[in-house]
Amino acid sequence: MKYTKFLFLAFALLIGTAQAFSQSNTGKVYFIRSTGFAGSAGPFTTFIDDKLVCKLNNKRYSIHEVSAGEHSFSVQFTGSKSKEKAERITIDVEAGKTYYIQLIFQAGMLKNNVYCQEVTASSAKTVLSACEEDKKCD
Repeated sequence: MKYTKFLFLAFALLIGTAQAFSQSNTGKVYFIRSTGFAGSAGPFTTFIDDKLVCKLNNKRYSIHEVSAGEHSFSVQFTGSKSKEKAERITIDVEAGKTYYIQLIFQAGMLKNNVYCQEVTASSAKTVLSACEEDKKCD
């Protein structure tokens, strides 16, 4: 009887440890679009490792679970495939950490540009308070 209880306890501990390990193998990445009027005609298309993850309108943000490791992040005005010329940033995502990427619109004389910029948590929290989460992504 004691042996059975010991096995049950060991099995429960093993399952709990496996679940905790699998959940902590990812980090969170926020894409934040806080622009008001500039470039507001349509959504910005965001990519993780060249895979479309969300189309964000003005004053919106999205949250993505990303596996630990190095990943590239990009944004563009339109399209469902990442363009070769899109500016990319690379972040080495650590398990359990949160990263914030602000989508920056830059108006030019001949050509407009949009790109990703990693920001600190305190900067992001100020901007996030004025934005709404887009839960229709992924």
